[in-house]
Amino acid sequence: MRDFIQKLPFDIVLRIIPYTYNIQLKSLLNYIINFTKVTNILYELYYNYWMIEMQVQDPEEDKNWLINDILGYANNNNAIMFGYVDNFYNIFKRNIVLKTKTKEEIKKYVKNIYNKEVISQINIFLGLFTTHERNELIYNFYLANGIEI
Repeated sequence: MRDFIQKLPFDIVLRIIPYTYNIQLKSLLNYIINFTKVTNILYELYYNYWMIEMQVQDPEEDKNWLINDILGYANNNNAIMFGYVDNFYNIFKRNIVLKTKTKEEIKKYVKNIYNKEVISQINIFLGLFTTHERNELIYNFYLANGIEI
């Protein structure tokens, strides 16, 4: 990180440094910690299941199933091919840019997300989820695969 900052122009560094001294809300810090923990747990669960246990050869299969399950969860377990439910749109309205957008505008935004790498898609969705929703994804994985918690 230090090397990166040293490469920045000095006037930009002067603008960034004051933000490093601001105390952040505990709830925001907990949200970030939850995002990191849950993301790591989900990647590990899906990797172990699809790559180790199921021995799938496609190196992206675990991530493809993870994004599939995330999309299904966001859409109240309705197939995406039949359209999005209100819950799906409500999750995207958490994004400050999309807060006042129409369903059609949100669909267009989501379509652009589908063009990104699968890891980016996963991170975008998990970033919009609440801590409860992220934790529920883990619970649903255990439930769907008959694993006791």
